[in-house]
Amino acid sequence: MRKGFTLIELLVVIAIIAILAAILFPVFARAREKARQSSCLSNVKQIALGVLMYAQDYDERLLAYRSETVKISWVTLIDPYVKNSQVWYCPSYGNVGVGYGWNYEFIVWHKLAEFGRPSETMMFGDSGGHVLYRPGRYGYAPNPSDIYWQYNMLGVRHNGGGNLGFVDGHAKWYHENQYMYSHDLWSRH
Repeated sequence: MRKGFTLIELLVVIAIIAILAAILFPVFARAREKARQSSCLSNVKQIALGVLMYAQDYDERLLAYRSETVKISWVTLIDPYVKNSQVWYCPSYGNVGVGYGWNYEFIVWHKLAEFGRPSETMMFGDSGGHVLYRPGRYGYAPNPSDIYWQYNMLGVRHNGGGNLGFVDGHAKWYHENQYMYSHDLWSRH
């Protein structure tokens, strides 16, 4: 009559548990990141609607980021319209600073009617800085080790992509290959 497990049986059970854990932990990590991606997308949508409310108050013009006429950041201008400071923090980026950057192509005040395809033109997106620069925009690709460029590039923190807010007010996740070098998303058409 047996009263317990042998050492071999115990090691086999531990090995099976370890194998199952190794299989399941990446699945749980992807599911957690997908939830963060959805929360971030909700933030981007709320900010996009805040930008459009701002535009309604200012003669249908999108705001500028530190232009000649405006010396404060776009976050400061839009904050009264979103009324929730938590929307500025991407859950995958943490509370280390604003997690979204304004499209640098909109450096001057553009009227909403000037956009040929507002549903395809990005206003802002996941980033570590307040502005976004398109790779190759100025004739060269930024040095990946340059801290300034790292903070001001579109973030690729949600399953190989990032969330973007568009001129028409919608928000969408794009894979890195879809937006990083796409001229159409960055320009007014």
